[in-house]
Amino acid sequence: MITQSANPSTIRDINRANVLDTIRRKERISQAELAKALSLQPSTILRIITDLLEEGLIIRSGQGQATAKGGRRATLLELRPEGAFAVGVDLNSDEINAVMLDLTGNVVCHHRMASPSDQGPAMVMEALKDVIRELLSIHEDRIDKIIGISVGVPGKVDVEAGTSIYAVNFKNWRNVKIREELEQAFSLPVYVEREMRSMAYGENWFGKEHDHMLCLGLFQSGIGLGLVLNGQLYRGANQLEGDVGHVIVEPDGPICSCGRRGCLEAVASEKAICKRVNENRRKRVDGPSADSKEMNITEIIESFRLGDKDVERFVQEAVSYLGKILCDLVRVYDPKTIVIGGHALASSPEFVEAVRVHFNALQPNYADYVPDIKPVRFAENSTSIGAATLILSRIFKPNGPLAI
Repeated sequence: MITQSANPSTIRDINRANVLDTIRRKERISQAELAKALSLQPSTILRIITDLLEEGLIIRSGQGQATAKGGRRATLLELRPEGAFAVGVDLNSDEINAVMLDLTGNVVCHHRMASPSDQGPAMVMEALKDVIRELLSIHEDRIDKIIGISVGVPGKVDVEAGTSIYAVNFKNWRNVKIREELEQAFSLPVYVEREMRSMAYGENWFGKEHDHMLCLGLFQSGIGLGLVLNGQLYRGANQLEGDVGHVIVEPDGPICSCGRRGCLEAVASEKAICKRVNENRRKRVDGPSADSKEMNITEIIESFRLGDKDVERFVQEAVSYLGKILCDLVRVYDPKTIVIGGHALASSPEFVEAVRVHFNALQPNYADYVPDIKPVRFAENSTSIGAATLILSRIFKPNGPLAI
């Protein structure tokens, strides 16, 4: 609602953003339909549409159906994909994955490389710049249409300063000024956000129905949670919400990277599953054998799919922890939907189904609604696409990326 104190330029900006967002949501819509949907005067809509057409953000795209009285068919409007572009980066301890999105959210190009997270901040930042440079070089003709770069990073982030305070699985990673370095390197606006917020935001932006959502991220070395409550990203008082990977689920369990025992990350991450499976294989090997070769997570998931009992035992153990913590989180946050994203585990339908089965079995007898569990829409690109969406959303949302 616009208050009486809103100045004319603020009202114009809000109306413009609302027109663009309505076109985005409807995909194709006429001027008259816009005026009706937004309760704006036709003359106001006309001025905004004229500006947007001149700026190349929208295009005319054919005509709608004739009216019942046989009048002229209305001209339809839609977003122009080439009107703007945004770069999103998933910076994690395993790899750096970057995408470029057009104004409609389509992936124009992507590039990735291994993350030198064990070599210190300077090496990581150089690798991050290299990935972005490579991405930009693919479409040099679009540089002037790129409206910003967004980086999703694990750990604690100072969003206002664009600084990564710390990330557990990065060597010597403290107070890394990501925004400052990237803005100097590329002369573009840079936004830095926690990886799970980025993933959750992208899922909600494109999903439309997720006004109350838990987004669980399963990665090689960690586990995180993004929350959308009442249609908005939830942020904790100290920017540490969703750190479920360091919730203790097995008090006498293995040592975690955070220094404590039995954290969810230590028993249910991809790294933890690989460790348990391969330790068991080494115990069973008697002398030189092909079985002595360590299995990676992709091979483990494939063996799980094929019903390998030795592998299934450890995967199901991880599933039990994940199902239990999701059940507990539902009691706290009451979401409508749960989505699972990340890398290999999240890309496995069999694994997601196993989590769903265990989750459903743990519901209390009074539960009259059980949220569905589904994989994220963009698989391993979920964080990078979500990060880019945080930039694009500023065109459509007058209050920025918090107002989904």
